Amino acid sequence: MNPNTAEIKDYLHKLIVETDDENILSKVQAYFTTLRSKDIDWWDTISEAEKEAIQLGIKQLENGQGILHSDVKLSADYLLGRK
Repeated sequence: MNPNTAEIKDYLHKLIVETDDENILSKVQAYFTTLRSKDIDWWDTISEAEKEAIQLGIKQLENGQGILHSDVKLSADYLLGRK
């Protein structure tokens, strides 16, 4: 096993062992399951609240309420003191 791989596994194991947050653990489990199986749609692995947030965002975009990526990038750069 590659030493880098071993370090990554050790670090991930440490993070998992140190948390009791069921929400985080569920998301990690869903993420691994999705990565390991190409037959699983990521949509089926997220919570109802996450699905509703995505659907709301899509509706907002359809209603012209979106913000251009370039505008968001400019705002982020300004807030981070890059411009």
